[in-house]
Amino acid sequence: MELFFRSIRRLLLIIEWMLSVVWVAVSKLLPFWKVKPVVEIFNAVQFPHEGKCGAWIYGRVLSERKLVPPKPEDSSWVNFKRMSSQWFTREVPKTGVTVTIGSEKHHVRSDEEGYFEVLADDVSGAYQVSLDSYPYEAEFHCTGSGNVPELVIISDVDDTLLETGAVSLGKMLKTTLLGNSLTRELVPGMAELINRLHADSANPIFYVTSSPWNLHGFLGRVFSRARLPKGGIFMTDWGLTPKQWLTPSHDVHKGAAIRRISGWFEESEFILFGDDSQKDHIIYAEFIRANPDKVKAAFIRSVSGETQKQAVQQMMDEVNASLKRKILHLVSTAEEIEDILINYLEKEL
Repeated sequence: MELFFRSIRRLLLIIEWMLSVVWVAVSKLLPFWKVKPVVEIFNAVQFPHEGKCGAWIYGRVLSERKLVPPKPEDSSWVNFKRMSSQWFTREVPKTGVTVTIGSEKHHVRSDEEGYFEVLADDVSGAYQVSLDSYPYEAEFHCTGSGNVPELVIISDVDDTLLETGAVSLGKMLKTTLLGNSLTRELVPGMAELINRLHADSANPIFYVTSSPWNLHGFLGRVFSRARLPKGGIFMTDWGLTPKQWLTPSHDVHKGAAIRRISGWFEESEFILFGDDSQKDHIIYAEFIRANPDKVKAAFIRSVSGETQKQAVQQMMDEVNASLKRKILHLVSTAEEIEDILINYLEKEL
């Protein structure tokens, strides 16, 4: 059966490649379809590295698009059209990208989906990004610093910071497809709590979500409205590949992101936020078992009903008992988290 599904994926990938060839040919023949590449930077995060300041710069080369800004009174149909349009991006693959940091130039090429990545040392101030084959150049800035923070915050997004209703497919689709960045409901109190822990950029924050990179701009607008602090973000690349039908494994993606962040901040403690709709409690428990001294606390918001709540609580109790201290906490509100962290918030921040 696995061989059958693998063969179907290969056939669909061939069809997808043929369509992309036609797309490129048409875009070269028709003037109004000409590609005007721009660079979208998803991450420009600084972190301590061998006594200096390292940086992770991650972005994508895309054809320029103009999206109409949302309004609170937009209809469901208008919201649906706007949200749908974010999925139809025109990537610019295999394109030379130059990232200039101070006097150093980093030359990379975008991959088949237009993504590129640069790991740099000794970063300070602004940096420039240009395209080797197109008249494009822009300046960007990093977040974070090379200082070793006392605390690093890692947070899930859906149903942890934003009300999404991931446990109900119908509610999730309605919320995601028929709303906009001005109508998305936030989990009460979480933005204020995150900002207190962030402590005016002293403690960096990273957002980890299984949402696709296509929604990066949408999330950025939601975060800005909520006044959530800027930080690194880990999203996923949705699409057909030889190993997946549409979406990558949530467990693998989130676990890899947490391990990568942990490697950047080896001397810092962590606070983790998640919910029980997508196995965050299991992912966090695995990380805590492997790094019991690195995690100050992990909070799981209960959103999946009483039966799931009891199962999650039992698993968390077992982990806490094995570590002989309470690290994992099952909560329902931001106020409960504040009650647990009250001494830390008042005395140490």
